[in-house]
Amino acid sequence: MVGDLEREVSTIIRGVFDAFQNHVPGGIENHMTEDATVWDVFTPHLIRGRAERDKFHADDQAQMQARGKLTMTIDDMEVDGWDDTALARYYVNFKYEPPNATEGSVRVTDVLRKIDGRWMIVHHHEGMTPAGVPPITE
Repeated sequence: MVGDLEREVSTIIRGVFDAFQNHVPGGIENHMTEDATVWDVFTPHLIRGRAERDKFHADDQAQMQARGKLTMTIDDMEVDGWDDTALARYYVNFKYEPPNATEGSVRVTDVLRKIDGRWMIVHHHEGMTPAGVPPITE
């Protein structure tokens, strides 16, 4: 049985990814605190605060639009909560069609805080899903 917390957090996260797919960065930012941080799967540095996120969104949308159609699924979401803090863990499986095709599986963790009655993302963390321990050849 899915509880209210799981339903609320899942709705927020799915809304964020829908906004990304539909090229609406404001739909992402509506769910993030002003000082929220992001570890993006394709960006080597920590993205801090609104100004850096605005630049990141512009760059991310440019790379997205240079690729073909994007399909993605959000799978195996788990949500836990403690008072005004929630933690969501899930996978995003994505595929861009040509041109510039690429695909992969990303593990994501979101940290949310309840602020003035609204769940807000304070940190979004992405990392490619490992395929296992690399072979040992020596």
